[in-house]
Amino acid sequence: MFPLYRSKFQQVTTPSHPHLTHIGHSHQTSEQLLDTIHKLHDRLSSVEPFCLEELEQWRNTAYQSIDQYCERKRHDLIEKQQEKHQINLNHFQNEVNRLIKEPNISENQYSLIQHDIHLEEIKLNEFQHFRLTLSPLIIDENLVVQRHIFPLSHHYQTIHMKNNIESSIAVNDKYLLIAREDKYLCLLDRNLNIINEILFTHNGVHSICWSSTINRFIIIALKEILTFDANTMALENCSIPFNENWYRGTCSEDNLFLSTVEWGSSIYEFNLRSSFEFIKGWHSPITCETNEVICDLKYKNNFLAMPIFNEQLEESRIDLRSSTTFECIWSIQIHGRCRCCSINVDQWLVMDHNDCRFFHISNDGKLLKSDKYNQHERFVDILPWGENDMVVLTKKSVNLHKF
Repeated sequence: MFPLYRSKFQQVTTPSHPHLTHIGHSHQTSEQLLDTIHKLHDRLSSVEPFCLEELEQWRNTAYQSIDQYCERKRHDLIEKQQEKHQINLNHFQNEVNRLIKEPNISENQYSLIQHDIHLEEIKLNEFQHFRLTLSPLIIDENLVVQRHIFPLSHHYQTIHMKNNIESSIAVNDKYLLIAREDKYLCLLDRNLNIINEILFTHNGVHSICWSSTINRFIIIALKEILTFDANTMALENCSIPFNENWYRGTCSEDNLFLSTVEWGSSIYEFNLRSSFEFIKGWHSPITCETNEVICDLKYKNNFLAMPIFNEQLEESRIDLRSSTTFECIWSIQIHGRCRCCSINVDQWLVMDHNDCRFFHISNDGKLLKSDKYNQHERFVDILPWGENDMVVLTKKSVNLHKF
């Protein structure tokens, strides 16, 4: 069940009046239901959907587009014509001044310039009274519609590619980088065409992330952190002074966050602008308990999302923490060993490796919807690519979906 709720039962040994006991229990249950309804009423009166900010931003952008269109038309229809008339009037003024200075001017010369000035006056009258044909702005009602992630649309691009459960993906504006079979780094374009591929001779790839600050992909291997230049396909080792078993990584604009693959995982923070200078670290029990492991690590807007697996309970949860104070903002129970990614500003999409299921979680830690992936392939990784594309990596393929 997602999230998990546990009911509390109280044993009644010798009820003297079973019927009255039933009535009392029903009355108590009814009061609880009414209390829940009242709370929902209160919430309804104060709730503001998070999409209102997006709608307001869209409205402002639409107004800007209309303003820019009107400015272009003003320039083309009015200002350009004013400039032409101004040039003509300056020319006529210069001609008349020249004629005044010449002693022998014929009547014909005066007549010609007078005729030209009269024509300019007529054109200026036409310019003053010209009319526009204005078509009404027709608003398509489908310009703004509710966005449903699930069911995820059928993939519109796919490429067959063998991957293992630890394969990883990352994207920038142009390319998708895949570490497949722990042997190759494969670079694909927006159409999932293979642009280039190199053999990866280091000790396996656990995670990849993109840093716009250094304009490089960052490769997290077991014992090494490397940067990868998509233009030259060159790998370069980062001088990080820790002998840890690295697992997952994610970037903010300024910093790189790395987690370790061990029970009681740690998280380390490094400065991207200062050659990966160490900033600070967090360890168990702050990060997680000693019988837990951090399965993934993703940064978004000063928050770190961390799916965590508990070995003893065989349960998982996802924690959202502040990337600066490491304060836990919310936590919600999920299933299996999961990967996650950020979508829709500050919401999260979680995927269960084993069950091939998505979980859509709001920015305040509530389950919005869950759905089964219908491609009948085992999940490996998932990542949004731009505003409308979702990359799903499975053990057999790379699939590109609209969402």
